[in-house]
Amino acid sequence: MKDSRAVFSFIKDAILELKDVEPEELTESTELLAIELDSLDLVDIQVNVRREYGVQVQAEVFTSGKVKTLGELAGHICAEAAAKPMAN
Repeated sequence: MKDSRAVFSFIKDAILELKDVEPEELTESTELLAIELDSLDLVDIQVNVRREYGVQVQAEVFTSGKVKTLGELAGHICAEAAAKPMAN
């Protein structure tokens, strides 16, 4: 299982590639809405997460308000990864 700090770091790096923000602006408590991610940014993050962790982050996770901060997103990805059956 991945720890949420490592997942957060991965997400942060992905966002830094997409947006013109300073690294120190992105903390675990940074709200997703504050970053102003558009739909293409979200798809890019979804693809990167699926490639890296084998987890499909549904669009509803972003749009429903279920996940509000980067830390919550990292926790969600960790929980989804932990719930996946191990490949043999």
